[in-house]
Amino acid sequence: MKTKLPLQIILLFSFMISVCLQSYAGNERTSARLVGMAQTKTAMARGLDAIGVNPALLSIPHRSSVELSILPVGARVGSNFLDLDLYAMYFTGVEDPAADKRVAKHLTPQDKEDLLSRFPDGYGSIFADAQVTWVALSVRTGSLGGFGLSVSDRLSGRFTMPNDYVRMLLYGFSENGSVYDFTGTDVKAWWLREYTAAYSTPQIKLFGVLPWFSIGGGVKYVQGFSYFGTESYTGTVSNGGFDERFRLTGELNMLSHRAVADFLETPDEHSFHPLGNPAGTGFGFDAGIALGLFRNVVVGFSVTDLGSIRWTENTFSSSGKAKIEIDDIFSTEQMDSLSNAYKGTDEPIGPFSTSLPTAFRVGISWDVYSLLSIGADYTVGFNDMPGNTTTPRIAIGGEWRFMRNLPLRTGVAFGGYEGFTWAVGLGMHILFLDLEFATENVGMFAYGQTCKQVSLTANAKIRF
Repeated sequence: MKTKLPLQIILLFSFMISVCLQSYAGNERTSARLVGMAQTKTAMARGLDAIGVNPALLSIPHRSSVELSILPVGARVGSNFLDLDLYAMYFTGVEDPAADKRVAKHLTPQDKEDLLSRFPDGYGSIFADAQVTWVALSVRTGSLGGFGLSVSDRLSGRFTMPNDYVRMLLYGFSENGSVYDFTGTDVKAWWLREYTAAYSTPQIKLFGVLPWFSIGGGVKYVQGFSYFGTESYTGTVSNGGFDERFRLTGELNMLSHRAVADFLETPDEHSFHPLGNPAGTGFGFDAGIALGLFRNVVVGFSVTDLGSIRWTENTFSSSGKAKIEIDDIFSTEQMDSLSNAYKGTDEPIGPFSTSLPTAFRVGISWDVYSLLSIGADYTVGFNDMPGNTTTPRIAIGGEWRFMRNLPLRTGVAFGGYEGFTWAVGLGMHILFLDLEFATENVGMFAYGQTCKQVSLTANAKIRF
C-alpha cells in the first residue's frame, strides 16, 4: 500500500516560478555582442561592454572613441531540468483511441527513474535574468585613459530544490517505510539598481617586458528595492511503515530574510519614485587588469561586485522549527500544525546585509586578423547570490567580421548553473548607429522541445 500525491503539483509549481522570476548579470546581460559570444568577455569587451566586466579594457582602441547606449534590454529564463519535452510528457497526457480523448499518463518504474535522473547531482534549479540599462556612456582618450558611466536595473532570482520532492510524489509512502530529505531547498531573488562609474589608465608600455598593460577600477552605488533569501533550510519527512495506522514524522528548520521598499509593501500609501525609495543601499567595486602579450593577444583579469547591501526598510524574517507527527490525515489540528510549520512565523527584524554577487574572471582574446577575433573565458563566483554561482563556467567565443558592417558572433559555454549553452548574435552597423541582437541559447530554435532556457538581448549604440 502506498500513499501517492499528484506529480503535476510540483512540476506546475516549478514551471510557474520559472516563468515569473526575473534576474540579472552585470552589464553583460544588455550587451548583445557579449551574449552572442556566450559571455566570452574578460579580454574581449570594448567600450560600453567593459563596464562591470573588466574596466581595464575601457582604454583599449576600438571602432570609436565615444559610445552612448539607447536603452538596451536583455532577459533569460531557464532550468537545468525542466524543458518542453518534460511538460508534454507529464502535463498533456496520452491519447486514448477508445475514448477519443487524452487521458492521464501511467508512469512506469522506468519513467520515474528517467524523471529523477534529470536533476543534476540530485538538485534542480530554475533561474531567470533580466536587465535594462537606462543610460550608459563610455569615452576613450589617448592620454587620459578610458571612462565609463552607466545606470542599470537588474532583477535576479533562482529556485533550487532537491529531487526528493518529486521522488515523494512519484513513490509516495511505502508500506515498508520511506525517508525524504528536503535539505538544500533555496530561493533567492532581488531587484537592484546600480549607478556605476569606471576608469581605465591609458595603455602603459613596458619595453622589454610587455608591449603594454592597463589597470581599471569601478565604483557603484547600489539601491535595493526588494530582496528575499533563504538563510537555511533543513527538512525531512518519513514514515516507519504501516501497521494498524498510517504515521508520518518529520523535522523542519528554516529561516529566510526579506526586505521590501515602501512602494511595494504598501502601494496604496507610497508611490514609486524613479530615483529613490529603496529598501536598502550599498557600494560595490570592480577591479581589472589587461595585458598586451604577443601581437594582437590580450589577457584580462577582473574581480567584480566586491561589496554588500544593507537592507533597512520593511525587514522581516520568516522562521519555522517543528517536529511533525501525524497519524490522522483527517485531523484538522494535525494538518493545521503541518501547514503552520511550513508557512513559518513572520516577525520584523533590524537591518541586515547581503553580499553582492562577487566573481573572479580571467580571459584571453586574439585578433587573428582584421576580420576575426576569438577568445576564451573562465568565471567563478564567490557566493550563490542571485545571478551568481560558485560552479565554474568556461566560455569560448568569437566574432567574424567578413562584412565589416554585419559582424556575426557565436560561442559555447560549459558549467555554471546553466550547463551547456550555444550562443549566436548578429550586429548591423549603419553609419554612426549599431544595432545588435543575440541569444545565449540557440537551442530554443535548434533543439525544440528539449530546450531548457530562453534568452534574448537587443541593444543599440550611437558612436562618435
